[in-house]
Amino acid sequence: MVKSKLRQKLLIYSFSHSDKNYYVRELADLIKEDAGNLSKELKKLEKEGLYKSFLKGKIKFYFLNQDCPVFNELSSMVKKAIVADKIGKNLISKRNKKSIN
Repeated sequence: MVKSKLRQKLLIYSFSHSDKNYYVRELADLIKEDAGNLSKELKKLEKEGLYKSFLKGKIKFYFLNQDCPVFNELSSMVKKAIVADKIGKNLISKRNKKSIN
């Protein structure tokens, strides 16, 4: 489903905050990725229709395109992945605590 770790982190963060707009450097800091690579990825995703952008002065802001035909499906998949990740981490933590005792 996801081509790269950068795209995975971007989608997880974006769908967790789907009501917000971000400029590239701000988003890069939030997901701890290189701004140049993130900019290229956002341009690709904008071309594919998943993101939209607007200019405010000289700064370009990106946001999820909620009118994208696959928005709801992707949102559901990302949210399920987030929950599965949390459950997995919780199970590992519990198993580690049991092995210590």
